[in-house]
Amino acid sequence: MRVVAAGPNGLSRFDMIARDTPRVKVLVGSVGEGMVTYVARSGFWGFPDYVTARQAGDTLELFSRLRFGRSDFGVNAKRLDNWISQI
Repeated sequence: MRVVAAGPNGLSRFDMIARDTPRVKVLVGSVGEGMVTYVARSGFWGFPDYVTARQAGDTLELFSRLRFGRSDFGVNAKRLDNWISQI
C-alpha cells in the first residue's frame, strides 16, 4: 500500500498511466466516483493482480495485491513504484 501526495487531479493522472499499461483493464469504479480498481495481468501466464486507487483530498491511496497464490515476488510493489514515478 502507498499513500502519495498527488494533488486534486492525482486519480485522473494515475488512471491515464494505468490504462496506458499493457494488460491492464478497469474492473470497477471510475475517476468520477473517486476510486478505481484495475486488473493487471502478467505477461506469460496472465495471472491477475488487483490495483485499487482512491482519491482522498490531495492524496492517492494505492493498494496493489495478487489475486491468487502467496507471493508475487515484488511485482506489485514494482508496478506501483513505476506508476507513482510517472505521476
